[in-house]
Amino acid sequence: MISIQVSDDRREMKQHGTYEFPVAVYHYVMSECMLGYINWHWHEEIQLTVVTKGAIRFFADGAQYLLKEGEGFFINSSRLHMARPENDPSSSYLCLDFHPRLLSSFAGSVFEERYVRPYIERGMLSHLRLDPEQNDQAGMLRAVYEIASLCEEKHFGYELEVQMKVAELWLSLIRGYAAEESVSLSRNHDTVQEIISFLRKHYQEGVTLHQVAREVGFSESECCRLFKRVTGDTILNYLKAYRLTRSIELLEETSLSVSEIAYEAGFSGASYFIETFRRELGQTPLQYRKLKKEALT
Repeated sequence: MISIQVSDDRREMKQHGTYEFPVAVYHYVMSECMLGYINWHWHEEIQLTVVTKGAIRFFADGAQYLLKEGEGFFINSSRLHMARPENDPSSSYLCLDFHPRLLSSFAGSVFEERYVRPYIERGMLSHLRLDPEQNDQAGMLRAVYEIASLCEEKHFGYELEVQMKVAELWLSLIRGYAAEESVSLSRNHDTVQEIISFLRKHYQEGVTLHQVAREVGFSESECCRLFKRVTGDTILNYLKAYRLTRSIELLEETSLSVSEIAYEAGFSGASYFIETFRRELGQTPLQYRKLKKEALT
C-alpha cells in the first residue's frame, strides 16, 4: 500500500533520491495507493509526470486537469498538489522528482541566480499541462521516460546523463512557460494551507466550519469557496479522508480495537467509522486488517 507521509503543513517527509544525487523515479498505480489516490502534499523537488494508463485528474494551485494516457503534468517546487483516478482505479502514472540544486550546480552560481531561483520562487512558474501533440512538450515527455530508463539501468555515467537531460527539460520549461497554463501561488493557496494545517492539528476533535473560519479570518462561506476552488473538494470531505488515512495507519501499525481507532482517528463513534470505512474502501476495518496481515505472511 502506497502512503505519502506528510508533516502538519502537508510537506512530504520522504527524501527523493539522495543528497548527492537528488533524483527519483516512481510508477504510481492508483489502486495501490491508500484511499485509492495521492492526497494533497508538497515537496521541494520539481516533479514531472506522464500518465501511463487510464485517466488521472491532477489538482494544483486552484486548477485541475484531466489527463489521459500519454499526457503529462509539471509541478514546480513547493506547490500543493494531488492526483486522483478519473474512472479506472488501476490508472497509473510515471513520476520524476528532482531537487532544484541538481540544476543550480552550486549556491550563488549563474545557473541558480538566473535560471533556477526566479522560476521556483513565488509568483513564477507553478504548473503546466504537457501535451504530446506539441513538439517541445512531447520532447519533455520522452525525456521523462529516458530518465526513468537511465535510473533503472544505472550504467556507468548515468548520473551525468540524467543531469544533462534534466537541464534540457528545465530549459524547455522556462523558455515556454509564459505562453502556457501556469498559475502562480496566491493568498488563496496560503489560506488553504492554513486550513489544512488546522484540520490536521484538530482532526480528533469535533471540528466545525465556524472554528475553521475563525482560524483563518474568513467567513464560513468564503472558506468553503476557497478550499473548493484550490482543492476541488470540500473541507468536510478532506477532513473525512484524513481521518480515514489515520485510521488505516492505526489498523496497520497497532493492535487497538475498532472502537479505540474510531476515537483516535476523530470519528464520532465506532458504528459511523465502520460505515464510512466500508463505503470508502469496500470493506470493514477488521477485514482490512486481516487482509493486510495475510499479505505480510
